[in-house]
Amino acid sequence: MKKLLSVAVLAALGAVSQAQASITVGINPDGSAGPVVNVGSLAWNVGNALSVAAPTESITPTPGSSGVGGHAGQVFTTYAMSSLAAFNNGSGTGIFTNLNNTFEWTYVVGFQETFTAFGATAGAGTNAFTINAGTSRTSSNFVEFWADTSKDSNALTGTGYRNGTLVLSGYFADLGNYAAGTAGSGAFTATETAAGSGVPIIQNLDQFGSNNYVGTRSVIGDGNTQADIRVDYYNPAYFVTAPTVLSINLTSQQKLAFKQTDPAACFWTGSGYMNGAGGVDCAGVGNTASTIGSINGISGPNVMLQTLATSNFDGTYIPEPGSLALLGLGCVALGAIRRKAAR
Repeated sequence: MKKLLSVAVLAALGAVSQAQASITVGINPDGSAGPVVNVGSLAWNVGNALSVAAPTESITPTPGSSGVGGHAGQVFTTYAMSSLAAFNNGSGTGIFTNLNNTFEWTYVVGFQETFTAFGATAGAGTNAFTINAGTSRTSSNFVEFWADTSKDSNALTGTGYRNGTLVLSGYFADLGNYAAGTAGSGAFTATETAAGSGVPIIQNLDQFGSNNYVGTRSVIGDGNTQADIRVDYYNPAYFVTAPTVLSINLTSQQKLAFKQTDPAACFWTGSGYMNGAGGVDCAGVGNTASTIGSINGISGPNVMLQTLATSNFDGTYIPEPGSLALLGLGCVALGAIRRKAAR
């Protein structure tokens, strides 16, 4: 406790915090009778992401369409979700890995991205992007971790990831680890039949178990994204060590096609559900259409990705006013007053 208060006081005085290696956070995984474990990172199961174009645009426009998309400077929004595979210790070794036998942790996130480079041919080459930083949680910039005893998350439907008990929330923020004004960066490379050919390899989108989307194809490729998250709420029943004096780095791998999980039909957007791969009326308005078209990565307007994420705790940012920084100053000031009164 003394160490946390010292960091908070320095932060409130405007001192620059130092990056800390191997940060661990005390977590009670079930929020009640379970043991408290020191967690260095959260290892998530293979999940889903949907990158959504702005209205009248397309990330990968159909040739000859009137949609504008696929250009450097274009802003789009990505939504993603997954369930937790294991809590890792400070060395990255899985601990308390049997959580799926008793309950589940899940995440839903949303963030805006900006293309910094775009392949000359739809569905081929490398697309690069930055993650736009925010200063507060919004419907297009949010992070939520949930704990649930019903264990009802479903990759195929895309539902059951945002229920139970909210254990942590935050938003993608500029913590000084990337270009100013950004929360992170990444790239995705669609594989070509031959280097420089501009001709993408196309396969079935759903290659996990039975094909739930017969007739829907996808380009093939892989990529990585890294981003910083600022915590603005935590549930003390689950987080014994306050993560408000920490940041969380979300590292994710993206792949196509889907080989380790099902492509999701629906995605949480911060205010409701929208369609992904199609076949389900996600918004309840009678629309079951796919938003990725017949060839994911080419027909658009949106693009789906298989993800694999890890959330790492670190101590690289200064807490905001009103957080533990001011609480720390208050505790120190109270101690000084008491000592003075006792003299």
